[in-house]
Amino acid sequence: MKREERLRKNYEFKRVYQEGKARAAGNIVIFYRKNEYGHNRLGVSISKKVGKSVVRHRLKRIIKEAFTRLKDKMQNGYDIVVVVRRGAAAVKFGDMLAELARLFKRGKIME
Repeated sequence: MKREERLRKNYEFKRVYQEGKARAAGNIVIFYRKNEYGHNRLGVSISKKVGKSVVRHRLKRIIKEAFTRLKDKMQNGYDIVVVVRRGAAAVKFGDMLAELARLFKRGKIME
């Protein structure tokens, strides 16, 4: 993922939480809002309650790769925050990809 495709600052995450909309499914919740840029930006939030650092980092890599694969099918101009819930520690890549795609479609971010 390129640097300009990431949410990194706390105020960017807060803006998405406060001004955006949310959709939830099984193991993840997405918050999203329109941005003033011409491309999508992704932020991932995983609590320490989900698992140890190895598990959390694995989930971040899975989510980033799923976002990269779905990027071509998505509308541009959104800030998206993915919040991972506790039960996601054992989720496989295919399941995460399907779950993200389902949430993006429900949020009308993806056709």
